[in-house]
Amino acid sequence: MKNMHHLVSVKTMTDYHLESFIRCPYKFYYQYIVSANFHQVRWRQAVQFIVNQVVQKYYQLPLHTRNKINILKLIDKYWKGIDLNYFESKIDYYIILAKTTDHLLQFLMTDNGPKPPLFLYEKLNTYIEELETQLSVTFELAEWSTDSFIIKKYLIEADEEMTKLYNYLIVVFSNQAFGKLPEKIEIITLLEGKRYTYFPKNDDVKKGIIYLKHMKSLLQHPDGYIKTNLLRECMSCPFTQRCKESSNEFEEVHKLTNNLLH
Repeated sequence: MKNMHHLVSVKTMTDYHLESFIRCPYKFYYQYIVSANFHQVRWRQAVQFIVNQVVQKYYQLPLHTRNKINILKLIDKYWKGIDLNYFESKIDYYIILAKTTDHLLQFLMTDNGPKPPLFLYEKLNTYIEELETQLSVTFELAEWSTDSFIIKKYLIEADEEMTKLYNYLIVVFSNQAFGKLPEKIEIITLLEGKRYTYFPKNDDVKKGIIYLKHMKSLLQHPDGYIKTNLLRECMSCPFTQRCKESSNEFEEVHKLTNNLLH
C-alpha cells in the first residue's frame, strides 16, 4: 500500500479510533491516517449516530416520561434523517430498523433506574504514563452503584475483540482518572440483542496496559496493517475500491520480488 511505510505518531488514543482499528486496520488507515474524504456515509455509522442520539435524549427526559411511547418518538425523529441508499437493500433497511427499535425498547425500559446518570455522553481525557499517551474516552452512560459505578455502552454490533478492547480501555482509564474501577461494564448490542457483562478486577489494570501498549504499537506501523476478512465489514465500507487497488499493488510487488529472487 502506498505511503504506508512510515511511523504514525500516537499522541492520543481515542475509543472511536481504536474501535475502527479493531474492525479493520485498512479502513482505519484510509479514514484517519490518509484522511480520505468520502461523502458517502454507510449504514453502520448512520445507525450508531441515531442510537447515540436516542439514548442520550431518553436519559435527559424526566423520569416519569421515560416510557416506550417516547422511545418510539425519539427513534422516529432521528431515523427520518437516514438515507435508504446507505443500505444494501430495502429489506436490510427494515430488518435493521426493526431489530434496533425492538432491542432499544427492551434494554432502555429494563435499565431505567431512578437516579440520574453519573455521565451521559461525556468525553474525558487522561494521560497514561506507561503508554506515554493521552487516552480519550466517551462515557456514553455511567450510573452510580452501591460502592462504585456501572458503565454501559450501546453498540450496533460487537465481537469478542471489540468487547475486550472496550473493557481494557475503561479499566485503564478509570484507574488513572478516578482511582477506582467500575463495578461492572456492560456492552449492549442492538442487532443481536445481547448484553455482554464484565466485572473488572485490580489485576486487569496491568493486563489492560499491556493490551493497549500492543494496540499502540500496531497503530504506529501502517505497513503491518492487515485487512479484515469479515464480509459484512467490507460490504459497509466506502474504501473497498482503494483496498482492492492496494491489494493488487501488494501482489505485483510480491511477484516482482519472487522473480528477482529466482
